[in-house]
Amino acid sequence: MANGNEKLNAVQVRGRRALYGLAVTAMLAVYPAIVATDAIAAPGTLIPLSPDFDYSHLCIAPPAVPAPKNWSNWNGKSASTVSPDDMLRDAQTLFNPYSRFSRSPATAERIAGYLTEVPFAGSGRALHLYGRILADKDDASLHGDEIVKVETDAIRRGTIEAGTFLGRLYREGSVVTADANKARAYLTAAANAGDPAADLELARLYFRNPALSSTPDESHVYLNRAVAKLSERLGAGDCSVLTAFADIMTDPDLGLDDGAGAAQWLQAAVKLGDLRAMSTLARRYLQDNDDVKRQQAIDLLRQASALGHSASRLALADLLLSSSPQGSGKTEAFNLLAAEADRNNPRAYEMKASYYRGAYGAGIDTGLELQALEKAAALPDANLRTLERLGMLYASSASAPDFERAKKIFMKAVDRGSSLSAFELYRLSSGAKPSIRLEEDPLGYLKAAAEQGLGVAMSELSSLYSCGAGVEKNPQIAHAWLEKAAAAGNAGSLLALADEALAQRTDAGNAASVGFLRQAAEQGDVEAMMRISLSYRDGKGTQKDGDAAEAWHRRAMTADPAVATLAEARSLLSPDAPEQRDAVKARAILESSAPTGNPDLLFELARLYIDADPTLEPDPRKATSLFAAAAVKGSVPAMLRLVDMKVAAADGGGMDWQQWLARAIATGDLRATLVQAELEARDDRKVAILKSVLDRPLCSEKEQVQAALAMRSLPQFKQDYVNLFERVMAAPMRDPTTQYQVARFLLNERPAEKPRAIELLKSAAEGGKREAMREIGRMYGAGDGLPRDDKNSYLWLVRSARLGDEGALESLVKEILSEQSSLNDPTSGDAKVETLLRDLEAENSPQVASLLSRLYLRLAEGSPAFAPAAKSWTLKAASLGSGPAMLNVSDFYAAGTHGFEHSDRKSTEWLAKAAHAGYRGAFEKYAIALQIGFGTKADSEEAQRWLVRSTDRAK
Repeated sequence: MANGNEKLNAVQVRGRRALYGLAVTAMLAVYPAIVATDAIAAPGTLIPLSPDFDYSHLCIAPPAVPAPKNWSNWNGKSASTVSPDDMLRDAQTLFNPYSRFSRSPATAERIAGYLTEVPFAGSGRALHLYGRILADKDDASLHGDEIVKVETDAIRRGTIEAGTFLGRLYREGSVVTADANKARAYLTAAANAGDPAADLELARLYFRNPALSSTPDESHVYLNRAVAKLSERLGAGDCSVLTAFADIMTDPDLGLDDGAGAAQWLQAAVKLGDLRAMSTLARRYLQDNDDVKRQQAIDLLRQASALGHSASRLALADLLLSSSPQGSGKTEAFNLLAAEADRNNPRAYEMKASYYRGAYGAGIDTGLELQALEKAAALPDANLRTLERLGMLYASSASAPDFERAKKIFMKAVDRGSSLSAFELYRLSSGAKPSIRLEEDPLGYLKAAAEQGLGVAMSELSSLYSCGAGVEKNPQIAHAWLEKAAAAGNAGSLLALADEALAQRTDAGNAASVGFLRQAAEQGDVEAMMRISLSYRDGKGTQKDGDAAEAWHRRAMTADPAVATLAEARSLLSPDAPEQRDAVKARAILESSAPTGNPDLLFELARLYIDADPTLEPDPRKATSLFAAAAVKGSVPAMLRLVDMKVAAADGGGMDWQQWLARAIATGDLRATLVQAELEARDDRKVAILKSVLDRPLCSEKEQVQAALAMRSLPQFKQDYVNLFERVMAAPMRDPTTQYQVARFLLNERPAEKPRAIELLKSAAEGGKREAMREIGRMYGAGDGLPRDDKNSYLWLVRSARLGDEGALESLVKEILSEQSSLNDPTSGDAKVETLLRDLEAENSPQVASLLSRLYLRLAEGSPAFAPAAKSWTLKAASLGSGPAMLNVSDFYAAGTHGFEHSDRKSTEWLAKAAHAGYRGAFEKYAIALQIGFGTKADSEEAQRWLVRSTDRAK
């Protein structure tokens, strides 16, 4: 058998801060007579201190603990017929994490709290237990003052352990503010009173705070004292200290890291039936990603489960479900959970709820999850997250939300300190159509949640102060709450600060933006992950790092490919430099992620199939289909695009444009309300709608501008129109769209402030607003408010045209062709046209081809010399899918004009192409051609079908 000195001296070498002084206690003293049996050596025999030694014949089993009484019907206030000592014993059993009975910390707290007011001999121990229970709660830091009070009182009543516990709290600083001097005072008193745990705490304190030590070896001295006292307890038959030895050998606060040695002590304790050792050793085995160790952990957890240890049963069930949620392990796991459920253990129901929520990969069953959560919530020890989740399920049920039950559960959770539940109560009781009514002001719940540190509540409070909704408008307070929300990890607030820093358009701002994005990304925000990837790729705000860029890109795509793809596509569509725009790639990657069904992604993709872009071929039919798919999934912008397109039900996903407008209005979206006002034929109703808009908070600058523009043409709202723009101009403007609209307001309403308008246009143009780029380009070209500069004019117009601005494109082409018109030479501008096409990457753009076709046709009317160019560009536009160009080609073949030969067949072929491409202007003409057999075989049935389509589209 290994000698104890040899065994622990090996630890001394490995651990740096080893168990010095164990040589003193390596051979234990004579055992008391009460443990002398035939199995032990004669009195005076020395026993080795080694995990290899068989201590089973020395251990004295602690007295059997009786099962706790049923305290479910006791309110915690009325006098109990049970003696205070028995009540305290039950409370200790119910709180003990290694009890063989079902735990109930809530019941233990109720009993211990009651006993703190009852005079009896064990009142000090009751106070100490109450303090430990409070310190074990999730919101322990909120009870710091109370914990100090009750533990101090326990010390006065002679409970030594209370001093050790209070000293530890001051040493750790997680529940109360760290104070090394207070820790030393409490721990020294407890150690001098004989508590070995206090010696260990002092060893930790001096190891972590060597400046407090009076000698270099003070930490070692107290560690030796603790080990000596533990050895004495072992000699007296207390074999639980074997697990304590294991803890010491891997205690980082003692500078020790001997996992192998600790495992040997735990194995020795396991042989003696120590539940704590079984549980601890199982956890350590699971930390090693090793199949053999994993099986050993399962065996240990099964052993502890058989002894009635609740935590081991749950750990084993979790392990089995994680490995085989639908396989052989599920039956054993559910049997374990059933056993704990029979003991009214809420954790069993919570784990079943997690299983039905899909956490183990076995699929989702919200109904069974709800049942499990309801059973857990009915028990006194229900997890706070259980109450929160149950309330959310009640409130968010797609079929039949139960807001009153949600309110009841959230109220219960708020009473237990849930900031999330306070926020949900605010959310459900606020807005134009609150789901619940509260006796208190909902704002009070929001402020309480924010003050408790809930990021989303801080963010909401920031928004309220920003626009003065329910509170006095205060931008400074708003920004302070925004920063607090960001500091709490709220991703939305971090992204807002990132955008704010980016808007500075400086290197420092870019670097700050990356810092905020990184924090949001670490919180799991997918958009932030992708933006961080792009920052590393481009070296914007940070050093270029291809590996980091790829790692973040992979992480984003794994987390949510739709959101990640959308963020990447938007960066391609709105780059810092317009010449870097790549709409072709953006559409391709959005198309690849379209199967995810993300409504925002579908909407963005639809826009790229219909909105003007010089590098893309449009497809209106596909765009309509994508808008409909996005609208069905709840995209309000998509609904409004369908309204704008006046879609029929057949093309609008089963709803026509009027139904989509009603659906959008029902969401409360401001844009929908403004569209409703725009389309309203009756002036009195239009006025009523716009008056309702003015009753809204109109928090953001965008909302204020949108409302103002909707009122611009109505005389009775003239002052409101001006007032809204005044509100916008009174605050800093960061949004390029807002800057552009304010500039237009100044140019239209206050010509004297044209210089200020031009500065806003420049800022908006630099921020990526294409309309502002167009205006600046035109001003440079005309010398209007800016010095005439053809080069700058061309650059700004090209930038705008690359972003899809048709007005800028028309200005560019008209400028080029104006020279041809004046010189009557159709070739004089060819080089400039070719340069423009290269600059726009638009050689195959239907938009550019259509524009050149229209302008050359106009020039050809004055000079036949332009006819060849007109024919060439018209054919190109038609071949690229332009419906109007197809009709032009058809007409020109039919008439034999504009350089086209007469051909009825070719005329009808182009009509057919236009009709089959979905261009409604061709439907009736194609029907007529089919009816009379113009350039094709007559087909009255097919003609009738196209006439019906033409009629349907016209409704």
